[in-house]
Amino acid sequence: MSHTSIENQECGIRHRFRVIHRDRVPGRYPRQTARLLHWCRVFDEEGMAPVVGGASAGNLSFRTPPGFVITPSRSRLRATMSWDRLPEVVRCDLDAFEIHVLGPGVPSSDSFLHERIYARRTDVGAVFHGHDDNVLAHARTLAREFPIVLTGGERTFGTIEDAVETARELGGADYIIRLGHGFVAVGRDQDQAGELALMIHRRAMELS
Repeated sequence: MSHTSIENQECGIRHRFRVIHRDRVPGRYPRQTARLLHWCRVFDEEGMAPVVGGASAGNLSFRTPPGFVITPSRSRLRATMSWDRLPEVVRCDLDAFEIHVLGPGVPSSDSFLHERIYARRTDVGAVFHGHDDNVLAHARTLAREFPIVLTGGERTFGTIEDAVETARELGGADYIIRLGHGFVAVGRDQDQAGELALMIHRRAMELS
């Protein structure tokens, strides 16, 4: 087992957590990985995770038997992303601020958020997080048209507090907007989460 202490920057916010790389190779999920890369391309092309500082402001994951596969830290969400860079998170230690992964990649700093949603929602098989400016601009109007949870954006993302509170606020809903920050869409599988995010994004574009 190897230990890597990383300092990771996403969207101008700096985080520090320890990544524990397990000696086992990650699981192989060809069908799910292909869908994840598809939705990475959609998020990139539609502007649902805009590029900030050379990396996409968003992260996508799908559930696996031991945990979840998530897009890497400081990555550009696009279909050409190498599948072998996708880390599989098998444990999140909230107290030690540690993330245990299979594979060489460094997981997104929002991994704690994904883990908390999966822990609370056994029905969820995919978590898609983006920073859609049009959705944020029309959040209150969209919340009157769709079953959307609205919450404040004062917390710093990537923190344990943000992960725990956002998962709690999401509750049994499938879409949440953190005003001033971004959105999270969930579903029983990636297509359900992605299609919901895309539908709300396109409605927000109509309102702009």
